[in-house]
Amino acid sequence: MIRSASFGVLLLTLAACGGQESSADSPAQGVAPQRPRAESPAVAAEAPVAGADTAATAASGAAGHNGGVPQPGAPAATPAQTGAPAMAAAQPGAAPTPQTASKPTSGQSAASAADAAEILRRTEQRADAIRTLEADFVQSVRVPLLNQSQNSAGKLYQRKPDRFLMRFTQPAGDVMVADGRYFWLYYPSTDRTQVIRTSIAKGGGAVDLQRQFIGNAAARFVATLNRGEVVDGHDTHALTLVPRQASPYKVLRIWVDKDDYTVRRFEMTEENESVRRVELRNIRVNGTIPDNLFSFTPPPGAQVFDQ
Repeated sequence: MIRSASFGVLLLTLAACGGQESSADSPAQGVAPQRPRAESPAVAAEAPVAGADTAATAASGAAGHNGGVPQPGAPAATPAQTGAPAMAAAQPGAAPTPQTASKPTSGQSAASAADAAEILRRTEQRADAIRTLEADFVQSVRVPLLNQSQNSAGKLYQRKPDRFLMRFTQPAGDVMVADGRYFWLYYPSTDRTQVIRTSIAKGGGAVDLQRQFIGNAAARFVATLNRGEVVDGHDTHALTLVPRQASPYKVLRIWVDKDDYTVRRFEMTEENESVRRVELRNIRVNGTIPDNLFSFTPPPGAQVFDQ
């Protein structure tokens, strides 16, 4: 299974937590998920909100076969070693391959570009107004090179500036928590004996899902407005965003609610052509979310690996 211990790009971590991989030509059942390494990948936990360009470079493209994650039974590596891809972390200071995009794509009119820029502006304003967010999520990953796919689902909670929780129901028990001091990642679906912990201070202390990609988006991307789609019963603007500078992904697509400008779906195409999609459903914003929801205690016998 493709894994990550990085919180540098929050959204990229979504596919890192849980979900069985299966051949695109065969059912998922009976396919054993990959075991995360007993390592704490070298993390670049830049702030996901402020300095979104810096945060984006915290994730890398795919590394090696199967995303650089060893097969079950592989020898444990030291905490300094890593190779996890996209919804994954890059080595600090690593230089992703720059993307070339400095003007609208062919066939895109100036009016269309202006429309896309206005949608992004309103989307960013909407994200700024969200203090808390609660939603169901579903996600999928397609890896053409391996002819594999991965699916997972669960519940997501966010409370600015530094609380975050992803509680997986598929596979049940996997969890990712930001408690105000640490990011905790625990994947009992593949290994009940290890927990990965990272200081939130390394990431600037801020957690903001919606702004992971839309912060300063007009300056960071060449945006194209596409035909709208219905996502979870909501009419949306569909935009394709091509990074202007170095990025862990080639193309980002977002689906923005036409009524309230909330991002309801994200999709990333990585350098190795893997496509990762996350959809938020039943979104509720600015409600009360208690502190105890974001607490995490490592289970007895589990080893904690600090990044």
